[in-house]
Amino acid sequence: MHLHSFFVLKSKYSIQFWLLCLSTLLFFLSFNIIIPEMPDYISSLGGEDYKGYIIGVFTIAAALSRPVSGKLADTIGRLPVMIFGGLVCVVISFLYPLFTTVFGFLALRALHGLSTGFMPTGTVAYLADIIPSDRRGEAMGLLGIMNNVGFMAGNAMSSILTGYIGVSNVFIVAGVLSVFSVAIVLRMKETLPVTKRFKLKHLLVNTDDVWDKRAINPAIVMVLTVTTFGALLTLIPDYSKHLGIDNKGLFLSVMTVSTIITRLFTSKLSDKIGRAKSCLIGTSFWIISTLLLTTINLNAFYLAGITCGIASGINSPAIFAWAVDVADGVRSGRAMATLFIALEIGISVGSFGSAAIYGNVPENFIYVFLAISLINVLALAYVISIRKSTAPSVKY
Repeated sequence: MHLHSFFVLKSKYSIQFWLLCLSTLLFFLSFNIIIPEMPDYISSLGGEDYKGYIIGVFTIAAALSRPVSGKLADTIGRLPVMIFGGLVCVVISFLYPLFTTVFGFLALRALHGLSTGFMPTGTVAYLADIIPSDRRGEAMGLLGIMNNVGFMAGNAMSSILTGYIGVSNVFIVAGVLSVFSVAIVLRMKETLPVTKRFKLKHLLVNTDDVWDKRAINPAIVMVLTVTTFGALLTLIPDYSKHLGIDNKGLFLSVMTVSTIITRLFTSKLSDKIGRAKSCLIGTSFWIISTLLLTTINLNAFYLAGITCGIASGINSPAIFAWAVDVADGVRSGRAMATLFIALEIGISVGSFGSAAIYGNVPENFIYVFLAISLINVLALAYVISIRKSTAPSVKY
C-alpha cells in the first residue's frame, strides 16, 4: 500500500476508529505473547496431558461470558464492556506467576477467557456504530490487521523474550500491554445513543441474549472453520519441535504476515462480491492448508502457514461483516456475541479434539489435520447450500 493510498484510507475513518485499532493491537499482543510457551509451561507444572485445556478452558469461559457481554454492550454501553475485559486481562496476566499448580494455572486461563469474552464483543459493536454498511468489510479487515499484528508479534516475540527474561516476566509484560490497551479505550467516546446504569439484573440472560437467530449463517460458518485455528494454537508448538524448529511461534508468525498481506489486497472483497462468495474462497484455502499439514513435511509446513493466512485474511472480515449486516444496527452487541460464541465453540472443539487425537504422539498429526480438513469441507458445503437457497438479489 503506497503513501497516497495510506492517506486516503486514513481520511476515510475517524480518530475513534484508529484508537479502536490501536487498542485492539495491544490487547491481542498482550495475550498472544504468552501462548507459544504455555505447552512447555504447563508441562513444567506436571500437566503435560492437559495441553488441550490451555486454549480449551480459555475459549469456553469466553463463550459463556458472551451472552452477558453482548447484552451489556447494548445496555450500559460499548466502552464499559471493553474496559472491563481489558482490566480482567491486566489482573490475570499479573497473577500467572503466582499460581504454580496445574489446577491454579487452568483456573486463571478460564478467568483470562473472560477478557476476550468482553473486549472484542464491545469492540466490534463499537465499530458497527461508527462504520457505514458499504465499508464494513474493509473496516473489519483493517481492525483484523491490528488483531493479526498483535497475534504475529506476540507469537514471534514469545520464545525470544522467554529466553532472555523468563516466562514469569513475560506474563508481566503481557499485563503492562493490557494496561496500555485499557488506557486508550478510556480516551474514546461512547457510541451507544442511550445507555443505562449497570444493575445486577443486567447479568441475567435469556435465550435471545445467548443466540441471535439473525446471525445463524455466519455463526455456523464460523464454528466449522475456526476448528482449524483451535488445532493450530494447541498443536503447532509441538509440531514445530517435531520438525526441529526452535521458535515455536514461527508458523503462526508466517500465517499472520500472510493474513495481513491478504487483507491489504482483499479488504473490500466481500463488500464487492458478497460475504458468502468470499467465504467460499477463504474456506477452500483452509482445506488446502490442513491437507498440507497432514504431510508432516518442513516445506509443506511453511506453505501451510502461508495458505492459512490467506484463508484467515479472506474469511474473517467477511464473516464478521456478514453478522454486522444482518444485525443492521439493532442489538448489534447480541449479534456479535452470537458470532463470538460460535468462534469459541469452534476453537474449543479444535483444541480439545486435536489434543485428544494427538495424544503426544507426533505420528498422529496426520489424523488430526485430516479430520480438520473434513470439517472445513462441511463448511464449504454449507456455504454452497446457502448461496443456492438465497435469492440472486441478496448480496450474501
